[in-house]
Amino acid sequence: MWQRCTAILTAFFLLCLGTAVPASAEGNGGTRILPLGDSITDGFNVPGGYRINLWRSLAGAGHLVDFVGTGFNGPADLPDHDHEGHSGWRIDQIDAIATGVLRDTAPRTVLLHIGTNDIVQNYNLPGAPARLSALVDRIRAAAPNADVFVASVVPLSDPVLEARANAYNATIPDMVRSKGSRVHFVDMHAALTTADLADGVHPSRAGYDKMAARWASALAAVPGSAGDDGAPVALPSGLRSLRVTTPGFTDRYARHQNALGYTEHVDAGSSALLKADATWRIVPGLAGGCHSLESRNFPGYYLRHQASRVKISANDGSALFRADATWCGRSAPTGVRLSAWNFPGSYLRHVNSELWLATPGGSGPQDTAASLVPDIAWSVDGPWAP
Repeated sequence: MWQRCTAILTAFFLLCLGTAVPASAEGNGGTRILPLGDSITDGFNVPGGYRINLWRSLAGAGHLVDFVGTGFNGPADLPDHDHEGHSGWRIDQIDAIATGVLRDTAPRTVLLHIGTNDIVQNYNLPGAPARLSALVDRIRAAAPNADVFVASVVPLSDPVLEARANAYNATIPDMVRSKGSRVHFVDMHAALTTADLADGVHPSRAGYDKMAARWASALAAVPGSAGDDGAPVALPSGLRSLRVTTPGFTDRYARHQNALGYTEHVDAGSSALLKADATWRIVPGLAGGCHSLESRNFPGYYLRHQASRVKISANDGSALFRADATWCGRSAPTGVRLSAWNFPGSYLRHVNSELWLATPGGSGPQDTAASLVPDIAWSVDGPWAP
């Protein structure tokens, strides 16, 4: 009976052979993470697979990440669809493309879940641990500064296949320990049970969510592997102007107009009104910490978010207003991010010349991954209207 089951599953995987052709690549300047593996990375039967909830978990923790790879799939509410999952592929097939993929994607972190097809296809199983070890070496050689997370394969419903999986998984921890401090073992097999499988091989949506939680926990244990939301930054007090740092838009500044927040080109020849609108007085945060930005030409009016749109409003003394009008500086590669006091991990962003509160992984148009990271960084410059 098990021979027949194995043959059916092998045929099933062979039908899935092939590389997903990306519709496009999504980059946002965040920490580059390469999901690498077979159909379970691709998200066969649940497009996006574990990447859906992993993105949400990382975004919820304040991490700004950029999934990379030549594959592209997942639901519309997954902000970043890139991956390197190949349905039906074995360790040797991933090994054959690894150097080129790593060179092209330059990941900071690699998430590797591979070996299920070696097991299902009964492909030289005694040699599978050595193939995995060689693949890890290839990844390390191509991306020596990356953290590589090597997972045990998830459970399989067929008892014979599960026995093979257990034998293969048992070799991984010692191999990982031999590879140095940048290679980490993730016990993915223990994160799921066969009840979490949709077809005896691939996880259900609940199973993929459990994978996401295990990946997120592993990344949280290795500082920097998922990036961070920057160190706290104290903003300079007094009159200042906020300049966009997104390449191609560095002549634009945050300003208010008809009570709403925008960005606009400002230079020495700009009108006195525009210069005043683009100048803010940085004061202690109205919520009791961090900073608030008071309008230069409308004293008592502060930059605040409301229903995600950023505007100026008069201080009405309410706790909600004080929280909405308080911003916390976080370091960024090109300047400073301004995180909302009452929504940590959400940032002041410019989108189509408008100011919004953006939440990485959120559902609003301002939350889209494209250009998110550069669009939430600001330079705190001298004031246009001293």
